[in-house]
Amino acid sequence: MHLDQLSKSQIVLLTLLVSFVTSIATGIVTVSLMDQAPPIVAQTINRVIERTVEKVVPSGQAASTIITQEKTVVVKESDQIADAVKKVSPSLVRLYASSAEGSAFLGLGVVVGGFGTVVTDAAAIGEAGDASVTFPDGTHARVFVRSRDRENGLAFLEAATSSEAHAAWVPAAVSGGQLSLGESVIALSGKTIARIADGIVVALVPPKDSMAEIVETNISDDILLAGSPLVDIDGGIVGISTWVSRNASTGGFISARALLPPSSE
Repeated sequence: MHLDQLSKSQIVLLTLLVSFVTSIATGIVTVSLMDQAPPIVAQTINRVIERTVEKVVPSGQAASTIITQEKTVVVKESDQIADAVKKVSPSLVRLYASSAEGSAFLGLGVVVGGFGTVVTDAAAIGEAGDASVTFPDGTHARVFVRSRDRENGLAFLEAATSSEAHAAWVPAAVSGGQLSLGESVIALSGKTIARIADGIVVALVPPKDSMAEIVETNISDDILLAGSPLVDIDGGIVGISTWVSRNASTGGFISARALLPPSSE
C-alpha cells in the first residue's frame, strides 16, 4: 500500500508509531553513551531539579488551581568547589613563630572554636608553647598550646585572651559524616596566598588503637603544608594534614572526627 492510499487517521497513527520508535532508539543510544563516559564526566555535572509552585485563584471562584512547573538547573562541580573554598577560607589561619616582622612560617591552622581555638599539625609547632596566627584580613593574634594529640599528630591552640581579635575567629564547620570512596574533596594550602588542589577519596584506613581514621586522597603531597585542611564540596572540614597522616600515606589526612568530642553511645 502506498502512502497516498492511506487515510488521514492511518497517517496520524503511522506518524505516532515512527515518533515512538525514534524516541526509544534515542533513549537507548543516550544510555549507552553515558555508560561509556569516563567517571570524571559524571562527577563534573550534577543535575538538580527545582520545583516552582504557583497558586492561581481565578476571580470570583473559591477553588484554587495549583500549577507546578519543573525546570532542570545544571550545577557544575567547579562551582561547588568554589563555594566550598569561599565558605571555609575565613577559618583558615597561618602560623608564625612570633609576631615579629620576618618571623618563620610554621604551617596552617583551622579555627574550630569561636573564642580562639585553632587546630594544626603538631609538627608545625614542635615543642614550642606559643605562636602567632595571621587571619585572612591580615590581623594577628597570639595563641598558646592548650594540648597535643600525639597519636594523630594534632596540636590545639587557644588565644591569649578570649577577646583578642574576637571578630576574626570564624569557626569552620567540622563534618562528622562518613566519607565515601570517590567523593570529591579539596585541600587548602599556600604560605603567602591561598592555593587549592582538588581530588577524590581513594581509600579510608580504619582507626587503629588511638589513631583516628586516615583519609587517603589522590592529591599530591607537593602542595600540602603542615596543617592543610581537607574539605568536602559542602565546605565542611573532613581531614587535617599532619605528620602522622603523611607518614601513613601520601596525600593522607587525619579524619576530622578526631576533632569532635567522643560519642556518648
